Amino acid sequence: MLSAFRHHRVATMKRIGLIAAQAVVIFGAAACTTPGTSPETGAPKVEHSAPVTSTGRQAAVLNANMRTSYDDACKYGVTLTNNLPYTITNLSVRFAAYIRGDIRYQEITRNFFDVRPTNEQFREITFGQIPCDRIDHIEVFDPGHCTMGKLTRFSSQPGDCGKYVDIAPSPYVRMYKALHQGEG
Repeated sequence: MLSAFRHHRVATMKRIGLIAAQAVVIFGAAACTTPGTSPETGAPKVEHSAPVTSTGRQAAVLNANMRTSYDDACKYGVTLTNNLPYTITNLSVRFAAYIRGDIRYQEITRNFFDVRPTNEQFREITFGQIPCDRIDHIEVFDPGHCTMGKLTRFSSQPGDCGKYVDIAPSPYVRMYKALHQGEG
């Protein structure tokens, strides 16, 4: 009985630590990194930086500018900056986490909506049951679902939307764009 009580107390302490760490990210603390996972609270390690907003060409720029390390999960924050001369009405992006170099561990799709020129939009992607240090790299690819410029959801094919998206370097994970046939 006492063991169950201790387990409940530890789980509650972990939730409190998680909420406190998220508050640091949401409300902005002076430091950019929390101290790391504490054995007492189980608080995650949160790292963030300003997003990279340009790659030197007229394109939408995708950048991983946040990482939250949990014992059993890894969450990245990604920002899409629209440097195109038109609104990105809808853009689907698929993220595939790889471990040990070439083993595709998990895929997650995120959508960006109504991103006007010069604006940015933030999304989170969480890879479950794997700590951040086990993720070797993230491959970003285009499932062919977008509405932007001349492309519509009826006319776009896999790879069409990705031609207008650049991946900016990140200090938290190696992330690159998968190439489709005809893309270079």
